[in-house]
Amino acid sequence: MGGAPSVTYQAPKPDDTFANFLKYEQEKEKIAADKAATAEAERKAEAAARKASGAAGYAGLKRTTQEQLAQGLIGYESAVNQLRDYSARYDLTPPEADIQELTQQYTAALPGKRATGISAAIEEFLNRPATEEEITKAQKRFQEGYYGTMEDFKGSLAKSPEFQEKFNPSYLENYYDTMFGKQTVTAEGKKTGKRTFKFDKSLLPEYSGDLADRTKVKTPDFGSEFLGSVEELNQQTQNIRDTRQYLYSAGLTNLQGEIDSQVQKLKNEGSKEVAKISSWGNVMSSALSGFWS
Repeated sequence: MGGAPSVTYQAPKPDDTFANFLKYEQEKEKIAADKAATAEAERKAEAAARKASGAAGYAGLKRTTQEQLAQGLIGYESAVNQLRDYSARYDLTPPEADIQELTQQYTAALPGKRATGISAAIEEFLNRPATEEEITKAQKRFQEGYYGTMEDFKGSLAKSPEFQEKFNPSYLENYYDTMFGKQTVTAEGKKTGKRTFKFDKSLLPEYSGDLADRTKVKTPDFGSEFLGSVEELNQQTQNIRDTRQYLYSAGLTNLQGEIDSQVQKLKNEGSKEVAKISSWGNVMSSALSGFWS
């Protein structure tokens, strides 16, 4: 008898799928962490280099800012903002000590700078040197806050009676200067409010023939120039316009009258000729009538 077949059993291989997945995920996380660490290190190195570069350039910026402020190329606020903006851009320590130094520099130089600006503004706007009293008065108003900037001071000069009297800043006054010429002035240099208007009489039409005798109207002699206020000059120029219009109208009316007279004369002479012809026609008609009777 044959023996029973032998059966060999092999144990199943262990399932390492999860273990492999876990290993893969760990490796992936390590790579990502390494990349992040490298990126962070690079960022820190770049920030450090940038900060070092900024720190190296700060001293030059501070010196340039102080020079610009001293020369009046920039104002105090702009100087402070330059230092603060630069420090913030390069992550530097806020420059409060340097700003305090700028403040002391600006405060010490301010009276002299203002005196120069006040003097220059008065010369520019009033066309004369500034007096010590004017400089002192303006300095006090700056200190008390009445003037905030030099532009405020210049604006007050433009509104002053002296400036108004000298330079006529209004559009209307400039218009009158263009139309009628500049105002006359007194011996003291004050404006009178009167202007001299020049007029070319040759541009005005004149009577011709006996037209003046027939119209019985005498036109005024306007002369070559006249002096007066703006209102008086306007009235005078209107008189010139009215006279010119009258003379042209009188000439046209006279011309029309002569034309009408000539036409009527022709009509009258024509009527006489027609009457003569009609009379001769009647005579001839009577003669011929007697001859044939």
